[in-house]
Amino acid sequence: MNQERMPLVEAMHRYQEKDPVRFHVPGHKGRGTGPLSSLYPLDLTEIPGLDDLHHPEEAILYAQQLASEVFGSDETFFLVGGSTVGNLAMLLAACKPGEEILVQRNVHKSVIHGLILSQASPVYLVPELDEKTGLPITVSISELLQKLQEHPQAKAVFLTNPNYYGMGVDLQPYAKACRQYGIPLLVDEAHGAHYGLHDDLPRSAMDSGATAAVQSTHKMLPSLTMSSMLHVKGDLLDRGRLKQALAMVQSSSPSYPLMASLDLARHYLVHEGRKDVEHAIQLSKKLKQGIESAQIPWLQVVDRGEKADSLDPLKVTIRTYSKNYHGFRLKEYLESKGIYPELADDQHVLLVISTHSSERDVERTVEAIEQLEVQYGGPFSLFDPAQFQPFSNELVLTPYEVFNERSVTVPFEEAEGKICAEMIVPYPPGIPVINPGERMSKEIMNYLQELQRLGCRFHGISDSKLGEIRVVNIYNN
Repeated sequence: MNQERMPLVEAMHRYQEKDPVRFHVPGHKGRGTGPLSSLYPLDLTEIPGLDDLHHPEEAILYAQQLASEVFGSDETFFLVGGSTVGNLAMLLAACKPGEEILVQRNVHKSVIHGLILSQASPVYLVPELDEKTGLPITVSISELLQKLQEHPQAKAVFLTNPNYYGMGVDLQPYAKACRQYGIPLLVDEAHGAHYGLHDDLPRSAMDSGATAAVQSTHKMLPSLTMSSMLHVKGDLLDRGRLKQALAMVQSSSPSYPLMASLDLARHYLVHEGRKDVEHAIQLSKKLKQGIESAQIPWLQVVDRGEKADSLDPLKVTIRTYSKNYHGFRLKEYLESKGIYPELADDQHVLLVISTHSSERDVERTVEAIEQLEVQYGGPFSLFDPAQFQPFSNELVLTPYEVFNERSVTVPFEEAEGKICAEMIVPYPPGIPVINPGERMSKEIMNYLQELQRLGCRFHGISDSKLGEIRVVNIYNN
């Protein structure tokens, strides 16, 4: 295929060159003022020559085929609702109501939403924790093999790889196990759109034998926010059912700037990306060396650890051992210096490098780190990974069953032992600490209250201050 082409971008330019009279939507007619004025002419719709995302035959189809060739899939789909819609579609395609699916427990909240929509019955796979940091990685291969033996009727396996911090595993043995059972391996690879593009980067899910993988192209490559891709390979996932699911969860008015940015990102990747990835990796090394050279005794750059097979070199995670500068406080400090991290948790701050990061970005960050106080106010640890497993809650009801049950609100301090009716999600990273249908334990309650005290933001819970919580009514009379 001709990777010099940008078929959708070219089609949009041809339309604009006609100086068209726009008697079609959107209402701005390609004209506008203010800071978004340059965007209006590109905000188009499904008219002759511009193709249709939901039945692509021309420019969009060609753009997707070019992306498929680059990313090593049999078929690639453009997504305009982020990786969220890709996760939803994979689950809807793989499972019918009541069917079991093996699901890594530390998944993005969109996967839990997909379980509700598909009415599937999850068998949660407990992830391994990095012993140094307590960060959850991916499920061990031994855990997967055991659950496959215990649940031979499962219709699919759903994993997240890498995690938000760039820690991951070699997916090849996981894909092999799934093929032996004749079921698809579905992968949320939101943070790995750049994988496989350089010798120092991990192997991609497609290259590792996964059946389907969703990538947030916008996270690590230069496409617009919400633009993602879903890659599919082999025949273990019903392709027709997948297309039906995508039609249900994607907008019937897809954004042409988002789709065009995917076309541009693929073209950039082929012609400039590999060289720029090398530069980004060198910037990341420089940033890590600068942080370590600052010799702040309570700061440490996180390495791969023993449980992970790989660590994305473009993810720089700083671990803090300071009471005065826990993760949320350190993030606030950096923001006060005009440096905006991707996320923080109780003990970590994540900095994301990309092909569009600059030398000055690194220099400013190192300068800010060097200005930190050496005194740290004593050690700090929110929980001991050896004593507290945050993703091993007892599952009593499926998320779909909870969705259809009555719930009541109770004071948070009275929730111990009750069945949670809400999804409590520190955001980012968007991974639920407790899912609907799981039993509230004292350890989880203490953990959530401490996160809230430190300044963590929550999604999914009606009372973000943790004064009250919704629980399933019929199980708590």
